[in-house]
Amino acid sequence: MFARILTFVTLAAAVNAYWTFGATPVLVQTRLDSIVSPGVVSSHVHAIVGASGFSPNYDPDQLMQSKCTTLSVQKDLSNYWAPQLYHRDQNTGQFTAIPSVFNIYYLPRPGPKNEPIKAFPKGLRMLAGDTFRRTYNASSFEEQAIDFVCLTANGGSNEAPPLPTQECVGGLRAQIFFPSCWDGVNLDSADHKSHMAYPIQAYNGGDCPASHPVHLISLFIEMEVQVQQFDWHGPGTWVFANGDTTGYGLHADFQNGWDVDLLQQAIDQCSGQSGDLLACPPLAALYDPQAAAACVYEGVVADEPTGVSSPVTDLPGCNPVYNSGQTCPSKPTPALVSVQTPLPSGWTEVGCIAEGTSGRALAALSTTAPNMSKDVCASFCASHGYTLAGAEFGDECYCDNALRNGATGAVLEWDQCANRCAGNEYENCGGSSKLTLMSHGGSVAHADKGSRRAVRFAKEDA
Repeated sequence: MFARILTFVTLAAAVNAYWTFGATPVLVQTRLDSIVSPGVVSSHVHAIVGASGFSPNYDPDQLMQSKCTTLSVQKDLSNYWAPQLYHRDQNTGQFTAIPSVFNIYYLPRPGPKNEPIKAFPKGLRMLAGDTFRRTYNASSFEEQAIDFVCLTANGGSNEAPPLPTQECVGGLRAQIFFPSCWDGVNLDSADHKSHMAYPIQAYNGGDCPASHPVHLISLFIEMEVQVQQFDWHGPGTWVFANGDTTGYGLHADFQNGWDVDLLQQAIDQCSGQSGDLLACPPLAALYDPQAAAACVYEGVVADEPTGVSSPVTDLPGCNPVYNSGQTCPSKPTPALVSVQTPLPSGWTEVGCIAEGTSGRALAALSTTAPNMSKDVCASFCASHGYTLAGAEFGDECYCDNALRNGATGAVLEWDQCANRCAGNEYENCGGSSKLTLMSHGGSVAHADKGSRRAVRFAKEDA
């Protein structure tokens, strides 16, 4: 990893400070691509990280209204994505999505002219790589910018452009270096590439060409894929969502959701050269891994199996395995459906609250269920005549008509309720001694108050 990052050191006096969003979890895996296929189901499944408000269409103002991001700095509401990698079973031929995380590097890379490094402009989107490529041109910067690292036994590694043809017992890194020179005018282009260019001297650093004179911060992505969790049976074991077994068709997309001023401050002020985010004062002040871990996707997905929860017979979409002789199965295009189910009519989510100090905040009735979600909990309580419902620990539900046992009802920060709902991974159902509280009618009675009047919650002071 570090050898690749420091390759360009001979072209400049020193490599400037950089930072990394390490081990960033995937937000969603679905057939969406707001850059190449806006508004519709895309051709193949992508693993997407970043802002929770990702949608089939990119609107920077809308994206920056996202509730959260899976990145540890909540002011980067960008999205980053690459094709999902699958394991193909040797006996059944079925495909299983392999878990992955993203390491996202921001690298100031001035060339010999020491050009100023600029933040991504608002609305910028770009694509690196080509989903249709199946051969390799070693003289092309665009193709040099994509390769793989196979982590082998005893801490060793092998780095090369194609997908490895050996077992990677320590995992696999799929690596993409985006172009860093912008034409200064267009935020996108017809091929999603022409408004950007690689530097003159090397794909990963140097001076910008006259046609693309604005030198932006360099973006480098590693998709760490946990291939070691599956058996290896030779070439063809791993298949990208686009059917590619060569690795040459690896690509990645970026859509900007940064607070541009903050990004420029980080470029100008970061001094650490270890990649440590906490060594960058403008970003360290906003470091919030708890919010990143609690963040869930808020949008829509293609209504089809993707191989994430169980194996699939065919890769979603029309993506026969390269050189396999396969043909595409005839299937209708799936609809786009919301990942979150609305609460029953008349119910609203109050927020995250602490449990009672001397017992359950909602003590009248409870249940547990493997399909628990916020709407399941609210529906259960409503069916028994209760007006308050609280989900906790992912699969528990509590009901009552008033808060009890010393529960103050102060609404906590949303990320205090970070347990995924057992029945919907895109919703949070409480936390440790915390309830995701829902109310019928929008107000909440407090049994510990003599008047038992309805009170609305105020946000707890920090």
